[in-house]
Amino acid sequence: MAPIKEILFEEDDETELKVHFYPELHLQRRIWILDILRRENITKVLDVGCGEGSLLSPLCQPAPWLSPPPPDRLPPLSPSAHTGAPESPLLSPTFNSVDGIKNLHVELIHGLDISPHDLAFAINTTQPPEPLPPSAYTLTLTRFEPLDVKLWEGGLETINEEFVGIECIVSTEVIEHLTPETLPYFIPILLGVYHPKFLLVTTPSYTFNARFTAPDAPPSARKGYPDPTKRTDRIFRHSDHKFEWTREEFEAWVNETAKEWGYEATWTSIGRALDRDPYGREEELGGASFVVEFRKADDDQFLGDQAADALTDSERERRGRELVSKLNQTNNSGVEKPSHKLAARHHHSAHTSAQNPLPFPEIASIVKNKMDFYREFILRLSELWFEADVAIACGGWIEFLVRTVEESPELILRKEENGIKTERDQWTVEIAGRAGGGSLSSRNLWLDTDVELEPNDRSFDYVPEDWTPDQGPLSLDDSTDLDESTGAEGDISLNNSEDEGEVQIWSGNLVHSTSDWEEPGVKGWGGGWGVPHGTESSDDEARSIQKPPTAPNPGPKKVRHVASSSTAGWDGDEDESDDTTS
Repeated sequence: MAPIKEILFEEDDETELKVHFYPELHLQRRIWILDILRRENITKVLDVGCGEGSLLSPLCQPAPWLSPPPPDRLPPLSPSAHTGAPESPLLSPTFNSVDGIKNLHVELIHGLDISPHDLAFAINTTQPPEPLPPSAYTLTLTRFEPLDVKLWEGGLETINEEFVGIECIVSTEVIEHLTPETLPYFIPILLGVYHPKFLLVTTPSYTFNARFTAPDAPPSARKGYPDPTKRTDRIFRHSDHKFEWTREEFEAWVNETAKEWGYEATWTSIGRALDRDPYGREEELGGASFVVEFRKADDDQFLGDQAADALTDSERERRGRELVSKLNQTNNSGVEKPSHKLAARHHHSAHTSAQNPLPFPEIASIVKNKMDFYREFILRLSELWFEADVAIACGGWIEFLVRTVEESPELILRKEENGIKTERDQWTVEIAGRAGGGSLSSRNLWLDTDVELEPNDRSFDYVPEDWTPDQGPLSLDDSTDLDESTGAEGDISLNNSEDEGEVQIWSGNLVHSTSDWEEPGVKGWGGGWGVPHGTESSDDEARSIQKPPTAPNPGPKKVRHVASSSTAGWDGDEDESDDTTS
């Protein structure tokens, strides 16, 4: 009889290892993309294989404020300006220049997908929002920049003339779903015909798949999907994957592509597991997804013989069109492919006040009235900005709010705390002359405005000695209507929704608000291009939202599971499939 320890090891070898990601893997990929778009100040984006619009939706969100105004629009600080606080520098820096997360100022978005079903959701999530009724207690972002959105139905193997010269193309978890007939079009069209400044590509790492089993585990331990093309004996993460590259294969593809089309490439892997690998393979296996940034190499980046070999955009386009023409003749005997169909076009209009700020005194009056309304003599600058009437008064330029406070004799801008410079989100605006010191710790929030705080009283709130709980003008009794959200039985529902056909699971800080359902058998790009749609199920990895019924449905509720863990190597695609081994 074998020792008990050996028996346990044998059982473990037959079991896949649990792997968890935080943030979820599809969010890590999205963060990587958005970071590059911010870093490079991208304004025009094409999302190839956009699916239901999981990337397009955040791209459609307006920036909180405009880029800095030109010098002729923002006059220099006047010599008589009342800076108020001696530690505040005389000249205000450009608010956008302070270190922090940059804003995106997107002007044009294209989304391309072959699935009309997925595009229906993308159309809904990218359309201009309905205006909300004005409310003093609701914070909304005002759009100060126009945005155009175009959603197209069709395959990537068809050339769309509107995409030629686009600034940035994004392809997220798409290339591995391409059929052998479609894959050869990918680079000639994207880097050749369209020749963007940037191409961002993500794809699963086959090297990482070893993380789901022990090093000496038998092949039967891997519960993925055999290579459907029969070219290899590999087990993939998703039934629709046509291939998954190893680290060496991906690096070779990146280097060859960059050299052939005159691009510089920077690649890495993202998606490290939260769980410690019991076999210590973290560095060896890397992350779950490969990511590569192709950046167009300009002529002035080359010297000597390299400059002579550098490709121009016209040469890239010519070469790309020639290759596409040859592929069409080989695959379709010269039959022209159908053009892309424009599925929807949205225009997000900018507010009429954009780049038309009011005079400084009028802005100062609005700011002071707003602070008086909230009975605050100190507010953070960012809090004031997200009051719509303040941002509108400044024409969308937050620098005008900064300059207004510096110019106003009734307001003080504090950029330091105890002699230490603070980050811009900690800058505060103070009404001059209120409460002597002007510290956040000495606020008087009581209705009796005649009460004066002691000079050394640094408590956060002043409480009158004669105050009795539940009495006075600020008390609330049981009859107060607070617009409660509990039902007759005491049940609490999100947004007062009691839809019997839908159950949502909250995962960490993420709540999926987009529609993630799909009808069985509906396929994506070219028989699986774009977001995959499978019918296989898994108890560990189902997506987080089900399609709500259009009519009352007495049937059983379908509970979706969170997508932060994996047993079969889920690649984090934010799709509607129950197949979780992608």
